[in-house]
Amino acid sequence: MPPPDFDARRAWDAGAEAYIAFVDSGADYYRHRVHGPGLLAACGDLGGRRVLDLGCGHGYFSRLLARAGADVVGIDLSEKLLARAVAVEAAEPLGIAYHHLDAAAVGTAFDPESFDRVTGCMSLQDMADPAAVLAAARRVLRPDGRVVVSVPHPATDLPVRSWRRDEHGRKVALVLDRYFDTGPAVCDWNMPRLKYSWRTPYHRFTLSEWSRLLADAGLTIRGLHEPRPDAAAVAACPDLDDCARMPYFLIFDLAKAG
Repeated sequence: MPPPDFDARRAWDAGAEAYIAFVDSGADYYRHRVHGPGLLAACGDLGGRRVLDLGCGHGYFSRLLARAGADVVGIDLSEKLLARAVAVEAAEPLGIAYHHLDAAAVGTAFDPESFDRVTGCMSLQDMADPAAVLAAARRVLRPDGRVVVSVPHPATDLPVRSWRRDEHGRKVALVLDRYFDTGPAVCDWNMPRLKYSWRTPYHRFTLSEWSRLLADAGLTIRGLHEPRPDAAAVAACPDLDDCARMPYFLIFDLAKAG
């Protein structure tokens, strides 16, 4: 559990430089080749749609949305990540408006029923109060709109997780445990592909806990997606083989209940 003073804004500002380099260099191959394209596909036709991107960071997914024809508003807590998003927008304009804002506040910051889509690319689990964020997202969603968000897969994003390997170092099986250990946690960003290490707060939920959060927010599940790379993608980037075998990401496609 993170300490009480573990502030997400400060944590993401501290990691901003390394995170931006991680994504922009292509080193975050899961984002570029698996869950990013998967989330965009799950959003459906975006031509002329007004989209609110929650936890937009430095604008990676906001720009995918805009290139797909959406009118995009991106919000994030991290001033350093947003500064990069604004700089990229100024250099290569796509019409994206960025706001420094807590996602839980979008329900009062924007007019009710003013967005066709509300998205979040691997961001909802990192927010201080996911329940409040989901309720706020519902408030700004048009009656026929959809909330489409990706999160770490509850079945494989566990406190105990490691690949058993053979004598050649090849991954044989994913060993998992402690599925029901949920709640506030800490993500240690310490992969060799990173420029430097840092830590951020996040929440772990079981699938049933996610289901209750969504229902309590007045949202119903239209569909679930588990993006995975195809054989061609794995051939191009062999490191993707693990998430072609086991689900690493889960995408919720949601609508207003009732």
